[in-house]
Amino acid sequence: MLAILLIQSLAQAEEDWLARSQTILERLEGQPRPAWLNSNPHQAEANRQALELVNASQSKALAAMPDGLAIHPKGKPIRVMFVSFSLGKPVLKGIFQEASDQEDVLLVFRGPKPGQKLPEFFADLKALLKDIDPVPNIVIDPTRFQKWKVTTVPEIVVEAQGRALVRVKGVTSLDWVKARQKDGRQGDLGRFGEVYAIAEIDLLEAIKSRLATLDGPRLKQQAIARFWQKRQFEVLPASREDRDRTIDLTVTAPRDLIAPNGNLIVRAGHTVNPLDQMAFGLCLIVFDATQPAQIDTVRQLSCRDKNARVLYLATQLSREDGWEGLKNLETTLDAPVYLLTPDVRQRFQLQQVPAVVEQAGKRIVVRERKVLKPAVGERS
Repeated sequence: MLAILLIQSLAQAEEDWLARSQTILERLEGQPRPAWLNSNPHQAEANRQALELVNASQSKALAAMPDGLAIHPKGKPIRVMFVSFSLGKPVLKGIFQEASDQEDVLLVFRGPKPGQKLPEFFADLKALLKDIDPVPNIVIDPTRFQKWKVTTVPEIVVEAQGRALVRVKGVTSLDWVKARQKDGRQGDLGRFGEVYAIAEIDLLEAIKSRLATLDGPRLKQQAIARFWQKRQFEVLPASREDRDRTIDLTVTAPRDLIAPNGNLIVRAGHTVNPLDQMAFGLCLIVFDATQPAQIDTVRQLSCRDKNARVLYLATQLSREDGWEGLKNLETTLDAPVYLLTPDVRQRFQLQQVPAVVEQAGKRIVVRERKVLKPAVGERS
């Protein structure tokens, strides 16, 4: 959704807390759920078999994208219900039961209750989810509360490509909203029932507040500096010329791939291209954020699929500028920036940057682009 992961001395303790907090900030959107929230106990085995299938090929582009890049089916609206323990456990359990086995439904909490630790929050959730199978999609995502300015619950927002198609307050029935959609209702439908204050804290604001109360500016800066000095980057050389490379995802199954319910997905020896079943849906723009010329270059790059979700991946960031540098970079690009990870680098066989990775027909194409020279008088 985003993963929820200072003390020999006070400084070290603050540093550890900062690292954990920043992990939450980095992973809030699309954070993975705890293992016990997985709806199918056999899913891990199915995932393992699928990885073996894809890894049998030299082209490993689509194998297990990082959780932080998980997306919903391209263009498919999702019903997002904003919930809180203030609704009461019976009402929450009823919502969980209705949302069970509905892939286009996302139940969103803002954070834990005041004074509550995250493990305690998840324990409360687990108790309510007892006997509900499959478990519904549940995340902690304060960014969504902020985006849609949700201040009371329940509220449902039907999201599609960053827009709200329908929203309504005071309704706990997902089917009620679906029926109104079928009737052609759109926009803000207003309030149709009782609404309640949100019992949980805003996790994002709590982290920001905690960062602001670190014991002195010097300690804070030391902790931030140590955090960045320890980061490992996936550094790649700069492209010296334009070059396009294609990645064929076609693989041959080494053995039968069986779904958890026993159904045969792929027979041993069968050749399959994952893009035949599911579009990639992403456009990755990979670049070195320590090089101003590369930043200028990626601002000129565009994706050929205008419907693809654009993700900026930095091979490295300025250790000296730290979080302030990252914030300025995201302001410049008007988009979030993520760090390139080793598995993404390997799966897309990335060699030089800047590069654009996207789908072209039944292949993945990696377009490496020569760095633009700065104009006279501009920074280099």
